[in-house]
Amino acid sequence: MTPEQAGQAYDAQGYVVIRNALAPDELARVRAAFEQAAEAGALRDLLNQDDVFVDMVDHPVLFPVVRAIVGDDVQLRYAQGGVIRPHTDSGSGWHCDLSEILGVYMPGSILMTKLFTYLEDVTKDGACLACVPGSHRYEIGQPLPDISDHEEMPHHVKMVVRAGDAVLMNGYTWHARFHNRSDRPRKVLEYSYIHSWMKTQFEFSDLSPHVQELVMASHNRRQLFGVPEPGQSDWERRLEGCAPYRGAEVGV
Repeated sequence: MTPEQAGQAYDAQGYVVIRNALAPDELARVRAAFEQAAEAGALRDLLNQDDVFVDMVDHPVLFPVVRAIVGDDVQLRYAQGGVIRPHTDSGSGWHCDLSEILGVYMPGSILMTKLFTYLEDVTKDGACLACVPGSHRYEIGQPLPDISDHEEMPHHVKMVVRAGDAVLMNGYTWHARFHNRSDRPRKVLEYSYIHSWMKTQFEFSDLSPHVQELVMASHNRRQLFGVPEPGQSDWERRLEGCAPYRGAEVGV
């Protein structure tokens, strides 16, 4: 699947599944770093734990898809890891992350996207993510159905994935996480991307000097991590090689 094809699927459904995003050797490296971060209680501080988590921000397979979806002014919102233990009632109810955003017509916008990269297989009973296809086009204020159980949501699709797969989801899509009824934990990286004129949920100054050095080494990473660019506003930021920002003018 090309980034353009993935973008088309995302545009139609509100999400897209990327199979085999991580090669076996990459998966092994990420898993090892993830376990160390989990043992240290640092899954909410991934970027400071191992260089591999910085590399995942602009991963050569996943980031081109993110870029095709969000655009050339893309920026990282946050990066974190999560573990859902087996046989736990740890699901989240059906919801939309951006249901109360004001001043933006959400059915026609891509304000925020989430990228889930799975480090273990997730079965249909294993705390899987589920989405309602096309719900990212529902009008603002569309009420959720009055249901009492996850399974009662009409037309939902469960993201049954293998380790190394990834899912990108529009933040305006109706979604839920089911309870983990399986025998294995769900382990996932969750990265969120927004536009360069929006606020991040981390402070660059809180990153270690080593990570700051990794970020400062390239134009694209400076943009992704929200590092100010002298003489350029947040509106004007674009990835390397893109045409510069120009405001529209008429009558001149």
